[in-house]
Amino acid sequence: MVAVLPFLTTILLATGKSPRKTKKPLGRYEEKRSTGRKRYNRDGAKRKKGSRNDIPTKQVVVDPLPRITKNLEDEPLPYYYTCRHTYENTLIDEIHRFASLNDCEGKVLASTPYPGLVRVEEKEEGCIPHYYDPIYALQAMPKSVVCSAESIKGLAKEILFELFGDGDSDEDENTQTGDSDSKKIRKELLLKAEKGSLIIHALVPGMIKGSTAPPMMRRSIKVGEEISKIMKKTYKAARKNNEETEHISERWLLQIMLQSNEIAVASLVKTKQIGPGKTAFWPNSQFPLGLAKVDIEEKMPSSAYRKLSEGLACMQLQPSQNELACDLGASPGGWTSILRKFGTSVISIDRSELDPVLMRDDKVQFLKGDAFAFEPESVVDWMVSDVIAYPEKTIEMLDFWCSNKLAKNMIVTMKFQGHEPALDELDRCVQTVRQHSYSCRVKHFFNNKNEVTFMVSQKVLVDNEASHGIVNTPMFQPIN
Repeated sequence: MVAVLPFLTTILLATGKSPRKTKKPLGRYEEKRSTGRKRYNRDGAKRKKGSRNDIPTKQVVVDPLPRITKNLEDEPLPYYYTCRHTYENTLIDEIHRFASLNDCEGKVLASTPYPGLVRVEEKEEGCIPHYYDPIYALQAMPKSVVCSAESIKGLAKEILFELFGDGDSDEDENTQTGDSDSKKIRKELLLKAEKGSLIIHALVPGMIKGSTAPPMMRRSIKVGEEISKIMKKTYKAARKNNEETEHISERWLLQIMLQSNEIAVASLVKTKQIGPGKTAFWPNSQFPLGLAKVDIEEKMPSSAYRKLSEGLACMQLQPSQNELACDLGASPGGWTSILRKFGTSVISIDRSELDPVLMRDDKVQFLKGDAFAFEPESVVDWMVSDVIAYPEKTIEMLDFWCSNKLAKNMIVTMKFQGHEPALDELDRCVQTVRQHSYSCRVKHFFNNKNEVTFMVSQKVLVDNEASHGIVNTPMFQPIN
Protein backbone atom coordinates (compact mmCIF):
# COMPACT_ATOMS: atom_id res chain seq x y z
CA MET A 1 0.00 0.00 0.00
CA VAL A 2 2.83 2.34 0.83
CA ALA A 3 4.45 1.59 -2.55
CA VAL A 4 1.28 2.52 -4.45
CA LEU A 5 0.91 6.01 -2.95
CA PRO A 6 3.84 7.64 -4.82
CA PHE A 7 2.51 6.23 -8.09
CA LEU A 8 -0.99 7.66 -7.49
CA THR A 9 0.51 10.97 -6.49
CA THR A 10 2.43 11.13 -9.80
CA ILE A 11 -0.77 10.49 -11.81
CA LEU A 12 -2.69 13.20 -9.95
CA LEU A 13 0.07 15.73 -10.51
CA ALA A 14 0.29 14.88 -14.25
CA THR A 15 -3.45 15.24 -14.83
CA GLY A 16 -4.01 18.22 -12.60
CA LYS A 17 -4.83 21.66 -14.03
CA SER A 18 -2.09 24.20 -14.14
CA PRO A 19 -2.64 27.40 -12.22
CA ARG A 20 -4.29 30.24 -14.13
CA LYS A 21 -2.12 33.02 -15.45
CA THR A 22 -3.18 36.40 -14.18
CA LYS A 23 -3.64 39.04 -16.87
CA LYS A 24 -2.15 42.44 -16.39
CA PRO A 25 -4.98 44.94 -15.90
CA LEU A 26 -5.30 47.67 -18.48
CA GLY A 27 -4.41 51.16 -17.43
CA ARG A 28 -6.83 54.04 -17.41
CA TYR A 29 -6.10 55.16 -20.97
CA GLU A 30 -5.01 51.82 -22.40
CA GLU A 31 -7.13 49.96 -24.93
CA LYS A 32 -7.07 46.36 -25.99
CA ARG A 33 -5.47 46.39 -29.45
CA SER A 34 -5.22 43.80 -32.19
CA THR A 35 -2.07 43.44 -34.19
CA GLY A 36 -4.20 43.38 -37.34
CA ARG A 37 -2.35 40.33 -38.53
CA LYS A 38 -3.91 38.87 -41.70
CA ARG A 39 -6.83 41.30 -41.46
CA TYR A 40 -5.59 43.88 -43.95
CA ASN A 41 -3.74 43.60 -47.21
CA ARG A 42 -0.70 45.62 -48.19
CA ASP A 43 -2.84 48.39 -49.64
CA GLY A 44 -4.57 48.94 -46.31
CA ALA A 45 -7.91 47.53 -47.46
CA LYS A 46 -9.67 45.03 -45.24
CA ARG A 47 -9.18 41.50 -46.45
CA LYS A 48 -12.27 39.46 -47.17
CA LYS A 49 -12.86 36.62 -44.79
CA GLY A 50 -11.44 33.32 -45.99
CA SER A 51 -9.47 34.83 -48.88
CA ARG A 52 -6.14 36.43 -49.65
CA ASN A 53 -7.20 39.34 -51.82
CA ASP A 54 -3.84 41.04 -51.42
CA ILE A 55 -2.49 38.58 -54.01
CA PRO A 56 -3.82 39.15 -57.55
CA THR A 57 -5.59 36.20 -59.15
CA LYS A 58 -3.50 34.53 -61.84
CA GLN A 59 -5.02 35.10 -65.26
CA VAL A 60 -5.51 31.81 -67.10
CA VAL A 61 -7.80 32.62 -70.03
CA VAL A 62 -7.92 35.58 -72.38
CA ASP A 63 -10.09 38.48 -71.26
CA PRO A 64 -12.11 39.65 -73.08
CA LEU A 65 -12.62 36.56 -75.19
CA PRO A 66 -12.61 37.17 -78.96
CA ARG A 67 -15.69 37.08 -81.13
CA ILE A 68 -16.28 33.82 -82.97
CA THR A 69 -15.50 34.07 -86.70
CA LYS A 70 -18.94 32.75 -87.65
CA ASN A 71 -20.52 35.71 -85.90
CA LEU A 72 -18.54 38.30 -87.86
CA GLU A 73 -20.30 40.05 -90.70
CA ASP A 74 -17.80 40.62 -93.52
CA GLU A 75 -15.24 42.02 -91.08
CA PRO A 76 -11.48 41.55 -91.61
CA LEU A 77 -10.00 38.70 -89.60
CA PRO A 78 -7.89 39.82 -86.62
CA TYR A 79 -4.12 39.62 -86.28
CA TYR A 80 -2.42 38.44 -83.11
CA TYR A 81 1.10 39.34 -82.01
CA THR A 82 3.09 38.16 -79.02
CA CYS A 83 5.72 40.15 -77.17
CA ARG A 84 7.67 40.14 -73.95
CA HIS A 85 5.13 40.65 -71.18
CA THR A 86 5.03 44.21 -69.79
CA TYR A 87 5.83 45.54 -73.29
CA GLU A 88 2.30 45.20 -74.68
CA ASN A 89 1.68 48.96 -74.72
CA THR A 90 4.99 49.54 -76.51
CA LEU A 91 3.96 47.09 -79.22
CA ILE A 92 0.52 48.71 -79.47
CA ASP A 93 2.14 52.15 -79.85
CA GLU A 94 4.41 50.78 -82.57
CA ILE A 95 1.45 49.30 -84.47
CA HIS A 96 -0.57 52.51 -84.21
CA ARG A 97 2.48 54.51 -85.32
CA PHE A 98 2.87 52.24 -88.34
CA ALA A 99 -0.81 52.65 -89.23
CA SER A 100 -0.56 56.43 -88.91
CA LEU A 101 2.49 56.60 -91.20
CA ASN A 102 0.61 54.53 -93.80
CA ASP A 103 -2.55 56.69 -93.90
CA CYS A 104 -4.50 54.29 -91.69
CA GLU A 105 -4.74 56.39 -88.55
CA GLY A 106 -7.85 55.46 -86.58
CA LYS A 107 -8.48 52.42 -88.80
CA VAL A 108 -6.59 49.95 -86.61
CA LEU A 109 -7.63 48.92 -83.11
CA ALA A 110 -5.00 47.16 -80.98
CA SER A 111 -5.66 45.79 -77.51
CA THR A 112 -4.06 43.39 -75.04
CA PRO A 113 -6.35 40.62 -73.72
CA TYR A 114 -3.53 38.81 -71.93
CA PRO A 115 0.00 39.69 -70.76
CA GLY A 116 2.30 39.43 -73.77
CA LEU A 117 -0.55 39.09 -76.29
CA VAL A 118 -1.82 41.86 -78.57
CA ARG A 119 -4.92 41.58 -80.75
CA VAL A 120 -5.17 43.85 -83.80
CA GLU A 121 -8.46 44.48 -85.60
CA GLU A 122 -8.72 46.40 -88.87
CA LYS A 123 -11.66 48.61 -89.71
CA GLU A 124 -10.59 48.41 -93.34
CA GLU A 125 -8.87 45.52 -95.10
CA GLY A 126 -5.20 46.05 -95.90
CA CYS A 127 -4.15 48.45 -93.15
CA ILE A 128 -1.82 45.80 -91.72
CA PRO A 129 0.41 43.98 -94.27
CA HIS A 130 0.20 40.20 -94.18
CA TYR A 131 3.89 39.86 -93.29
CA TYR A 132 4.11 42.89 -91.02
CA ASP A 133 7.10 42.34 -88.70
CA PRO A 134 6.92 44.72 -85.71
CA ILE A 135 10.13 45.23 -83.76
CA TYR A 136 8.45 44.45 -80.45
CA ALA A 137 6.66 41.33 -81.72
CA LEU A 138 8.14 37.90 -81.05
CA GLN A 139 5.59 36.13 -83.24
CA ALA A 140 2.70 36.94 -85.58
CA MET A 141 -0.58 35.14 -86.24
CA PRO A 142 -1.99 36.81 -89.37
CA LYS A 143 -5.65 36.55 -90.36
CA SER A 144 -6.73 34.39 -87.44
CA VAL A 145 -10.02 32.50 -87.26
CA VAL A 146 -11.75 32.08 -83.91
CA CYS A 147 -13.60 28.83 -83.22
CA SER A 148 -15.62 27.41 -80.36
CA ALA A 149 -16.43 23.85 -79.31
CA GLU A 150 -16.69 21.88 -76.09
CA SER A 151 -14.54 18.88 -77.00
CA ILE A 152 -11.03 18.49 -78.38
CA LYS A 153 -12.32 16.82 -81.54
CA GLY A 154 -14.96 19.50 -81.86
CA LEU A 155 -12.35 22.27 -81.74
CA ALA A 156 -10.19 20.50 -84.32
CA LYS A 157 -13.24 20.05 -86.56
CA GLU A 158 -14.26 23.71 -86.27
CA ILE A 159 -10.74 24.99 -86.98
CA LEU A 160 -10.41 22.90 -90.14
CA PHE A 161 -13.83 24.02 -91.31
CA GLU A 162 -13.02 27.71 -90.82
CA LEU A 163 -9.65 27.38 -92.55
CA PHE A 164 -10.48 25.08 -95.46
CA GLY A 165 -14.20 24.31 -95.36
CA ASP A 166 -13.25 20.69 -94.61
CA GLY A 167 -15.87 18.52 -92.92
CA ASP A 168 -19.09 19.70 -91.37
CA SER A 169 -19.44 22.43 -88.80
CA ASP A 170 -21.23 21.85 -85.51
CA GLU A 171 -23.24 25.01 -86.14
CA ASP A 172 -26.33 25.27 -88.25
CA GLU A 173 -25.62 25.86 -91.94
CA ASN A 174 -27.57 29.11 -91.91
CA THR A 175 -25.08 30.60 -89.44
CA GLN A 176 -22.01 29.79 -91.51
CA THR A 177 -20.81 33.12 -92.90
CA GLY A 178 -17.17 32.24 -93.62
CA ASP A 179 -15.53 33.41 -96.80
CA SER A 180 -15.80 30.29 -98.99
CA ASP A 181 -13.53 31.75 -101.69
CA SER A 182 -10.71 32.33 -99.20
CA LYS A 183 -11.13 28.81 -97.85
CA LYS A 184 -11.00 27.35 -101.34
CA ILE A 185 -7.85 29.27 -102.28
CA ARG A 186 -6.18 28.35 -99.00
CA LYS A 187 -7.02 24.68 -99.51
CA GLU A 188 -5.76 24.60 -103.11
CA LEU A 189 -2.44 26.18 -102.12
CA LEU A 190 -1.86 23.75 -99.26
CA LEU A 191 -2.77 20.76 -101.44
CA LYS A 192 0.07 21.77 -103.78
CA ALA A 193 2.57 22.28 -100.95
CA GLU A 194 5.44 19.82 -100.78
CA LYS A 195 5.54 16.95 -98.34
CA GLY A 196 6.54 17.85 -94.80
CA SER A 197 6.27 21.61 -95.34
CA LEU A 198 3.51 22.14 -92.73
CA ILE A 199 4.48 22.81 -89.12
CA ILE A 200 1.88 22.94 -86.35
CA HIS A 201 2.42 24.99 -83.20
CA ALA A 202 0.09 24.24 -80.28
CA LEU A 203 -0.02 27.34 -78.10
CA VAL A 204 -1.55 28.81 -74.95
CA PRO A 205 -1.21 32.38 -73.65
CA GLY A 206 0.77 31.28 -70.58
CA MET A 207 3.69 30.25 -72.81
CA ILE A 208 4.39 33.92 -73.50
CA LYS A 209 5.73 34.36 -69.96
CA GLY A 210 8.17 31.51 -70.48
CA SER A 211 6.29 29.02 -68.29
CA THR A 212 7.23 25.45 -69.20
CA ALA A 213 3.88 24.01 -68.04
CA PRO A 214 1.23 26.73 -68.48
CA PRO A 215 -2.51 26.10 -67.98
CA MET A 216 -4.38 24.46 -70.89
CA MET A 217 -1.10 23.35 -72.51
CA ARG A 218 -2.01 19.68 -72.56
CA ARG A 219 -5.40 20.41 -74.09
CA SER A 220 -3.84 22.60 -76.77
CA ILE A 221 -1.39 19.83 -77.70
CA LYS A 222 -4.27 17.36 -77.96
CA VAL A 223 -6.13 19.72 -80.31
CA GLY A 224 -2.99 20.10 -82.44
CA GLU A 225 -2.45 16.35 -82.58
CA GLU A 226 -6.07 15.79 -83.61
CA ILE A 227 -5.76 18.36 -86.39
CA SER A 228 -2.48 16.80 -87.55
CA LYS A 229 -4.08 13.34 -87.68
CA ILE A 230 -7.00 14.59 -89.77
CA MET A 231 -4.88 16.69 -92.13
CA LYS A 232 -2.45 13.86 -92.92
CA LYS A 233 -5.27 12.06 -94.73
CA THR A 234 -5.71 14.89 -97.25
CA TYR A 235 -2.62 17.11 -97.25
CA LYS A 236 0.83 15.69 -97.95
CA ALA A 237 2.28 18.85 -96.43
CA ALA A 238 1.15 17.53 -93.03
CA ARG A 239 2.94 14.21 -93.51
CA LYS A 240 6.43 13.71 -92.20
CA ASN A 241 9.24 14.11 -94.69
CA ASN A 242 12.21 11.82 -94.18
CA GLU A 243 14.54 14.40 -95.71
CA GLU A 244 16.16 17.09 -93.60
CA THR A 245 13.99 20.16 -93.13
CA GLU A 246 16.70 22.42 -94.63
CA HIS A 247 15.96 20.93 -98.06
CA ILE A 248 12.28 21.93 -97.96
CA SER A 249 11.88 25.04 -100.10
CA GLU A 250 8.69 26.33 -98.48
CA ARG A 251 7.25 26.43 -94.98
CA TRP A 252 3.61 26.51 -93.96
CA LEU A 253 2.80 27.34 -90.36
CA LEU A 254 -0.45 26.50 -88.57
CA GLN A 255 -0.68 28.10 -85.14
CA ILE A 256 -3.42 27.14 -82.69
CA MET A 257 -3.77 29.15 -79.49
CA LEU A 258 -6.43 28.32 -76.91
CA GLN A 259 -8.12 31.41 -75.50
CA SER A 260 -10.11 29.29 -73.05
CA ASN A 261 -10.94 25.60 -72.81
CA GLU A 262 -13.63 25.99 -75.47
CA ILE A 263 -12.33 28.82 -77.68
CA ALA A 264 -9.29 28.66 -79.96
CA VAL A 265 -7.60 31.07 -82.36
CA ALA A 266 -5.98 29.55 -85.46
CA SER A 267 -3.78 31.07 -88.14
CA LEU A 268 -2.42 29.41 -91.28
CA VAL A 269 0.24 31.20 -93.30
CA LYS A 270 2.92 30.40 -95.83
CA THR A 271 5.96 31.80 -94.08
CA LYS A 272 8.33 34.24 -95.75
CA GLN A 273 12.06 33.61 -95.86
CA ILE A 274 13.47 36.66 -94.15
CA GLY A 275 17.12 35.67 -93.69
CA PRO A 276 19.97 36.03 -93.36
CA GLY A 277 20.06 32.29 -92.63
CA LYS A 278 18.16 30.13 -95.08
CA THR A 279 15.98 28.70 -92.28
CA ALA A 280 14.97 32.11 -90.91
CA PHE A 281 11.26 32.63 -91.64
CA TRP A 282 8.52 35.04 -90.62
CA PRO A 283 6.21 34.24 -88.96
CA ASN A 284 8.71 32.20 -86.98
CA SER A 285 8.24 28.54 -87.92
CA GLN A 286 11.38 27.46 -86.06
CA PHE A 287 10.34 28.45 -82.54
CA PRO A 288 6.75 28.43 -81.22
CA LEU A 289 5.84 32.01 -80.23
CA GLY A 290 9.36 32.99 -81.30
CA LEU A 291 10.83 31.63 -78.06
CA ALA A 292 14.20 29.94 -78.42
CA LYS A 293 15.60 27.87 -75.57
CA VAL A 294 18.74 29.79 -74.69
CA ASP A 295 19.33 28.97 -71.02
CA ILE A 296 22.64 27.27 -70.23
CA GLU A 297 23.00 25.18 -67.09
CA GLU A 298 26.66 25.89 -66.48
CA LYS A 299 27.77 29.08 -64.80
CA MET A 300 28.20 32.02 -67.18
CA PRO A 301 30.01 35.33 -66.58
CA SER A 302 26.69 37.20 -66.90
CA SER A 303 23.06 36.56 -67.80
CA ALA A 304 23.38 38.86 -70.85
CA TYR A 305 24.55 35.86 -72.89
CA ARG A 306 20.89 35.02 -73.56
CA LYS A 307 20.45 38.12 -75.74
CA LEU A 308 23.22 37.08 -78.13
CA SER A 309 21.84 33.54 -78.28
CA GLU A 310 18.41 34.91 -79.18
CA GLY A 311 19.93 37.08 -81.90
CA LEU A 312 21.79 34.14 -83.43
CA ALA A 313 18.65 32.00 -83.27
CA CYS A 314 16.63 34.71 -85.00
CA MET A 315 19.22 35.13 -87.76
CA GLN A 316 19.60 31.35 -88.06
CA LEU A 317 23.33 31.90 -88.40
CA GLN A 318 26.06 30.51 -86.20
CA PRO A 319 29.74 31.42 -85.91
CA SER A 320 32.15 28.63 -86.76
CA GLN A 321 35.56 27.47 -85.57
CA ASN A 322 37.46 29.06 -88.44
CA GLU A 323 35.89 32.49 -87.95
CA LEU A 324 37.02 35.57 -86.02
CA ALA A 325 34.74 37.78 -83.94
CA CYS A 326 35.10 41.10 -82.10
CA ASP A 327 33.18 41.69 -78.87
CA LEU A 328 32.99 45.42 -78.11
CA GLY A 329 32.38 46.23 -74.46
CA ALA A 330 32.88 42.58 -73.61
CA SER A 331 33.31 42.59 -69.81
CA PRO A 332 32.52 40.43 -67.89
CA GLY A 333 32.33 38.12 -70.92
CA GLY A 334 28.81 36.72 -71.38
CA TRP A 335 28.79 37.28 -75.14
CA THR A 336 32.41 36.18 -75.53
CA SER A 337 31.52 32.92 -73.76
CA ILE A 338 28.75 32.21 -76.29
CA LEU A 339 31.10 32.84 -79.20
CA ARG A 340 33.66 30.51 -77.68
CA LYS A 341 31.06 27.74 -77.41
CA PHE A 342 31.03 27.70 -81.21
CA GLY A 343 34.82 27.49 -81.25
CA THR A 344 35.14 31.02 -82.64
CA SER A 345 38.26 33.05 -81.88
CA VAL A 346 37.38 36.32 -80.17
CA ILE A 347 38.98 39.74 -79.78
CA SER A 348 37.36 41.23 -76.67
CA ILE A 349 37.66 44.95 -76.00
CA ASP A 350 36.75 46.66 -72.73
CA ARG A 351 38.20 48.87 -70.02
CA SER A 352 37.63 46.09 -67.47
CA GLU A 353 39.00 42.56 -67.62
CA LEU A 354 36.94 39.51 -68.48
CA ASP A 355 36.05 36.56 -66.32
CA PRO A 356 39.25 34.74 -65.22
CA VAL A 357 38.30 31.65 -67.23
CA LEU A 358 38.14 33.72 -70.42
CA MET A 359 41.33 35.59 -69.59
CA ARG A 360 43.12 32.22 -69.59
CA ASP A 361 41.56 31.13 -72.90
CA ASP A 362 44.13 30.99 -75.73
CA LYS A 363 41.42 31.78 -78.31
CA VAL A 364 40.41 35.00 -76.53
CA GLN A 365 42.53 38.10 -77.11
CA PHE A 366 41.70 40.76 -74.55
CA LEU A 367 42.46 44.39 -75.40
CA LYS A 368 42.01 46.98 -72.69
CA GLY A 369 40.58 50.18 -74.10
CA ASP A 370 37.61 52.07 -75.52
CA ALA A 371 35.24 49.81 -77.47
CA PHE A 372 34.09 52.70 -79.68
CA ALA A 373 37.65 53.58 -80.72
CA PHE A 374 38.62 50.05 -81.77
CA GLU A 375 39.18 49.20 -85.43
CA PRO A 376 40.23 45.70 -86.54
CA GLU A 377 43.29 45.26 -88.73
CA SER A 378 41.26 43.32 -91.28
CA VAL A 379 37.66 42.31 -91.94
CA VAL A 380 36.21 40.05 -89.23
CA ASP A 381 33.37 37.58 -89.56
CA TRP A 382 31.39 38.84 -86.57
CA MET A 383 31.12 42.03 -84.55
CA VAL A 384 28.94 41.88 -81.45
CA SER A 385 28.33 44.56 -78.85
CA ASP A 386 26.19 44.90 -75.75
CA VAL A 387 27.88 48.06 -74.53
CA ILE A 388 25.85 50.63 -72.57
CA ALA A 389 25.61 53.82 -74.61
CA TYR A 390 23.19 56.44 -75.86
CA PRO A 391 21.37 55.59 -79.11
CA GLU A 392 23.37 58.27 -80.97
CA LYS A 393 26.60 56.54 -79.99
CA THR A 394 25.29 53.18 -81.22
CA ILE A 395 24.32 54.76 -84.54
CA GLU A 396 27.83 56.20 -84.92
CA MET A 397 29.40 52.82 -84.17
CA LEU A 398 27.26 50.94 -86.72
CA ASP A 399 27.81 53.68 -89.30
CA PHE A 400 31.60 53.36 -88.85
CA TRP A 401 31.64 49.56 -89.06
CA CYS A 402 29.19 49.34 -91.98
CA SER A 403 30.69 52.16 -94.06
CA ASN A 404 34.15 50.58 -93.80
CA LYS A 405 32.81 47.02 -94.29
CA LEU A 406 34.72 45.85 -91.21
CA ALA A 407 32.46 42.88 -90.39
CA LYS A 408 30.33 40.44 -92.36
CA ASN A 409 27.72 39.98 -89.62
CA MET A 410 26.87 42.09 -86.59
CA ILE A 411 24.64 41.81 -83.53
CA VAL A 412 24.37 45.03 -81.52
CA THR A 413 21.99 46.16 -78.79
CA MET A 414 20.67 49.72 -78.64
CA LYS A 415 19.81 50.96 -75.14
CA PHE A 416 17.12 53.53 -74.38
CA GLN A 417 16.81 56.00 -71.54
CA GLY A 418 13.75 56.00 -69.32
CA HIS A 419 10.90 53.62 -70.03
CA GLU A 420 10.05 54.46 -73.64
CA PRO A 421 11.99 53.44 -76.77
CA ALA A 422 13.43 56.14 -79.03
CA LEU A 423 11.66 55.02 -82.21
CA ASP A 424 12.95 57.93 -84.30
CA GLU A 425 16.59 57.10 -83.48
CA LEU A 426 15.82 53.45 -84.10
CA ASP A 427 14.49 54.22 -87.59
CA ARG A 428 17.51 56.40 -88.32
CA CYS A 429 19.86 53.59 -87.31
CA VAL A 430 18.11 51.13 -89.64
CA GLN A 431 18.40 53.58 -92.54
CA THR A 432 22.07 54.17 -91.73
CA VAL A 433 22.85 50.46 -91.85
CA ARG A 434 20.90 49.80 -95.04
CA GLN A 435 22.46 52.68 -96.95
CA HIS A 436 25.77 50.81 -96.71
CA SER A 437 24.26 47.73 -98.45
CA TYR A 438 23.76 45.70 -95.30
CA SER A 439 20.52 43.90 -94.50
CA CYS A 440 19.12 44.78 -91.10
CA ARG A 441 16.44 43.40 -88.82
CA VAL A 442 15.60 44.70 -85.36
CA LYS A 443 13.88 42.76 -82.59
CA HIS A 444 12.95 43.14 -78.96
CA PHE A 445 13.58 39.65 -77.61
CA PHE A 446 12.26 37.91 -74.53
CA ASN A 447 15.50 38.68 -72.65
CA ASN A 448 15.73 42.30 -73.78
CA LYS A 449 14.65 45.01 -71.39
CA ASN A 450 14.56 48.67 -72.45
CA GLU A 451 16.69 47.91 -75.47
CA VAL A 452 16.47 46.29 -78.89
CA THR A 453 18.81 44.01 -80.82
CA PHE A 454 20.11 44.89 -84.29
CA MET A 455 20.95 41.92 -86.52
CA VAL A 456 23.06 43.04 -89.46
CA SER A 457 24.45 41.03 -92.37
CA GLN A 458 26.19 41.79 -95.65
CA LYS A 459 23.95 39.38 -97.54
CA VAL A 460 20.19 39.12 -97.49
CA LEU A 461 20.31 35.32 -97.65
CA VAL A 462 23.36 33.20 -96.93
CA ASP A 463 23.83 29.48 -96.47
CA ASN A 464 23.82 28.26 -92.91
CA GLU A 465 26.81 25.93 -93.04
CA ALA A 466 27.30 25.63 -89.30
CA SER A 467 25.98 22.57 -87.52
CA HIS A 468 22.97 22.89 -85.25
CA GLY A 469 24.06 24.04 -81.82
CA ILE A 470 22.73 25.55 -78.63
CA VAL A 471 20.68 28.27 -80.33
CA ASN A 472 18.60 25.95 -82.50
CA THR A 473 16.56 24.35 -79.73
CA PRO A 474 12.87 25.36 -79.43
CA MET A 475 11.59 26.05 -75.94
CA PHE A 476 8.32 24.34 -76.93
CA GLN A 477 8.27 21.45 -79.40
CA PRO A 478 6.21 21.76 -82.62
CA ILE A 479 3.77 18.99 -83.53
CA ASN A 480 4.99 16.83 -86.42
